[in-house]
Amino acid sequence: MRLIDYPRRAKRGVRRWLPSWKLVLGTSATVVAGVVAGFFVAVATVQIPKPNEDAVQQATIFTYADGSTQITHVGTNRRPVTFEQIPLVVRQAVLAAEDRTFYSDPGVSPMGLLRALKNDLSSSGGNLQGGSTITQQFVKNYYLTQQQTMARKVNEILVAVKLDQVESKDQILTDYLNTIFFARGAYGIQSASLAYFGVDIGQLTDPAKAAYIAAVIQSPYYYATADKDPKALKALQDRWKYVLDGMVAEHEISAQQRAAMQFPTPVKYEPDDMGGVNGYLVDAAMQNLDRMHEKDPSVPDSNTVARGGYTVVTTFRQDYMQAAKKSVDDMMSTLDPNRPQDQNVHIGMASVDDKTGAVLGFYGGPDYLKQGFNDAFSAAGPVGDDIQQVLGNVVPTSHYQDTGFDFIPGTKALATTPLRAAAAMSSMSNGYQYNQPYEVSEIRQNGEVIWKAQPQPANFWGEDGGIVPVRQYTPFKRQLEGADIPKWWAWSMFDYNGVTTAANMFAVPPDGKGNKALLGMTGGYASNLDNVLFRYVGAIRK
Repeated sequence: MRLIDYPRRAKRGVRRWLPSWKLVLGTSATVVAGVVAGFFVAVATVQIPKPNEDAVQQATIFTYADGSTQITHVGTNRRPVTFEQIPLVVRQAVLAAEDRTFYSDPGVSPMGLLRALKNDLSSSGGNLQGGSTITQQFVKNYYLTQQQTMARKVNEILVAVKLDQVESKDQILTDYLNTIFFARGAYGIQSASLAYFGVDIGQLTDPAKAAYIAAVIQSPYYYATADKDPKALKALQDRWKYVLDGMVAEHEISAQQRAAMQFPTPVKYEPDDMGGVNGYLVDAAMQNLDRMHEKDPSVPDSNTVARGGYTVVTTFRQDYMQAAKKSVDDMMSTLDPNRPQDQNVHIGMASVDDKTGAVLGFYGGPDYLKQGFNDAFSAAGPVGDDIQQVLGNVVPTSHYQDTGFDFIPGTKALATTPLRAAAAMSSMSNGYQYNQPYEVSEIRQNGEVIWKAQPQPANFWGEDGGIVPVRQYTPFKRQLEGADIPKWWAWSMFDYNGVTTAANMFAVPPDGKGNKALLGMTGGYASNLDNVLFRYVGAIRK
């Protein structure tokens, strides 16, 4: 007895070889059942891969002393946030743009895949939701590769379904928003909010701006050119309208609200790289961490921090840094670049908190990318007899090197940098207690402070910490000036309101080797340096 009547015994000719409708239906049902069973077996056995290394890389953020104003970042500009930190309107906008059935689909959308295939074949373009769900997009970017192969697509579907079974929808959406690229160097929704509108994601509560961010997801590189390319601007505006229309359809905003909305203008894109003063600030902070790590291995060093995931809060105040740059720039603008005496002039300047040793501000050079050498921290020159005499009342000779002063070989002349000079002289206003200067106040990871700087005092005048009475010296409240004999180096210092500032000036020959005399400079080198210092102090005292 045959289980399948094929060829059909009761038929003759061609009809004998045509399968009956029962055979067709049964065979089809068997195939479908086998495919479905195979799919569920594949889902059950598939393993969720480890995340791609690129997908989990984060930035390390450097901030000013307030802990919130960013200087720049190193590494991938990704700053993960939690589900609760992302405003509802942002989540709604993203779902309206990318996956309106996200909370009801099983991780994949068969209709979406068919729609994408149809549009790919017809090349009709237009506003698409995309063939992939948010879960599939996340799986592709976070776990898999960007290869356009059938095997990768099948694996994407299987992992997406499996992930949907083991993770909550809220977590998948959060991970997705922390992973995707938004152009402007921004990975993740927090970095995107800062890059496009200059605010933390928690403050992005305007539906129009939320829709803008969501619209960018579809084609970030292209839409990022909207400020220069009219076609890209038109495409982005159309996508923005599509997102808002979706939010209306989902009853998340009203039609009246939608009609009143204006297309938002993002902030000007200025990459927060290492140019200008940024590089000096980061370099100073990294060197500080390396010094601290040598003393205490628990302090993250520069290599650890550079791998990402930290926030480094520096001691630098933005108003001090801006005032320092402006005072030097204003003076430099008075020099004649065509006069040899006015060429290749350098100024270094640093301010130190008398009570703690925290470095509040400095001027190290015009642009880190053009001059990586920091004149405030590394340009050491002779301080001259007048300052050296005062120094002898501030720091014992046996401790000069402890404060960063060194005798020039073969002479009795002392040399140092503006930073070290400010730190040493600041002890006069601190009971002659010297504080080692430092540039990093704390390090955070995942929102928690993992290391906090403590002042490092050293009293050089008494074994028991008491100041030897004979060494008492009146803190200088006036300007202190000095210069070496050949007038290669000029110095000016000032202590005001608990902050000591030291500045030096020097010039180099055209070949960049050695020094040249400051004599003959337009305005006079001493007056020019005084003007820099007093303009700076006048600005920071306001």
